[in-house]
Amino acid sequence: MKRTDIPKPRKLLTEFSSPLGSETLSVRIYRDRETFICERRLVERDGTSFTIALPFTEPQAARVFLSADPYYSHVKLEVRQVLVRLDRAWRRVNGKALT
Repeated sequence: MKRTDIPKPRKLLTEFSSPLGSETLSVRIYRDRETFICERRLVERDGTSFTIALPFTEPQAARVFLSADPYYSHVKLEVRQVLVRLDRAWRRVNGKALT
């Protein structure tokens, strides 16, 4: 009997959530095998939520994605912390220094 591989769930690397007036912005970064996923979720006052997920292999893609966010100026510090954690995780996976 051949053993089938059990799919591994994606692993949460880092996240933050920030209230912005009547809305809440959440950002999570996951690792899923060789790929990373940046998930941006905006929840409005009435509970409506909008989620965008960006799969990427290089941290620069997440930097561009998050810095283009309309709320970036309000969550700059949180984004920086998330990106530092992402850089550390990426280096552990790839064993390379980032430029």
